[in-house]
Amino acid sequence: MSDNFKRYNCIKLGLRQLLPKGLSAHQLRLLDNLARLINGIIGSGHTQLPKVAAKDPRAIKTESKVASLKRLIDHEKFSQELFWLPFVRQFLARLVNSRQDHQITLVIDGSQVGRGCMALVISLVYAGRALPVGWLVVIGKKGHLSQDLHLQLVEQVQALLPQSAKVTLLGDGEFDGTWLQQTLREFGWQWVVRTAKNSQYLSPVSKKWHSFGEWRLQPGQMVVRHRIGFTGCGWGPVTGIGVWDHGYKEPIYLITSLSNAQAATDLYKRRFRIETFFSDQKSRGFRLEQSHLDNPERLNRLLIGCVYAYWWLTYLGTYARENDWDKVVHRTERCDLSFFQLGWRLLEHWQNIAYPFRFELQLSSRFLF
Repeated sequence: MSDNFKRYNCIKLGLRQLLPKGLSAHQLRLLDNLARLINGIIGSGHTQLPKVAAKDPRAIKTESKVASLKRLIDHEKFSQELFWLPFVRQFLARLVNSRQDHQITLVIDGSQVGRGCMALVISLVYAGRALPVGWLVVIGKKGHLSQDLHLQLVEQVQALLPQSAKVTLLGDGEFDGTWLQQTLREFGWQWVVRTAKNSQYLSPVSKKWHSFGEWRLQPGQMVVRHRIGFTGCGWGPVTGIGVWDHGYKEPIYLITSLSNAQAATDLYKRRFRIETFFSDQKSRGFRLEQSHLDNPERLNRLLIGCVYAYWWLTYLGTYARENDWDKVVHRTERCDLSFFQLGWRLLEHWQNIAYPFRFELQLSSRFLF
């Protein structure tokens, strides 16, 4: 039995256990093709369909394998609603309720995917990475997306969370819109987002408008203004923070619902975890930027396979660390690999030694940041 077949069969059986029972025969065929998609992405380290299809273990023509993948990502019923959201909803409920404080940290950001498209993603900060829980794909070049899309994605993720969840959302300067902050407040979420130095705020003391750039920060300095009104409409109250850490060329400015400025800046440092997802999906992993797809709906469906593959390899990386496999597949004195890369290496090692493995995504709260 080939490695491709064993890996595909493992993924197929795992998906059937993760997703709802009672799928129709047609839906099960879509699920089996999803397993082939995930298997091909991991096996080839690529998202171009001919390269993914080359790892399909079926004894049929390559052109037929490519065609079946094209049909999958063209199929309207191959959707997040059926093949992703049921799993991630159950996962988030277990994860949140397993924690005494019910706290989770989410990150929102966007990146280019395929040809001329942007993916807007909300991810869970986990194990030094950012695991996607919800996403949208739209036509657009690199740059800011509309606040309407931000709201749409936040509402999608809110619907996935148990009522007990205590959420903090992190975002860069694209996500300082007051409509978004108002929505987060209505959901009961906390937030820490970056803003520009020329952003205006209303001081509760002087009753005058100021810009963050007026603070004229020096390296190593932090300035905090509580209960300010943000932007021209004076929306708030929120906390404004300016911080210039040593080793950085310039300060950053933050808007947050939190009153503890140090806690807010410490949380914001986790925002950069989402960059690991985009880099792992691109140059360090599945080369999503080299996909020739230019249709948002097709890219949206392709991301279902990419996200499952990413979650599984991250799970395997945490398993390797907890069970000392990292010392077998990497160095014994230290580990320089991310959990994603470590998991990929562990899977390849297990295949080489014919070690049994399963498609599992039961991530431990131990690595939840």
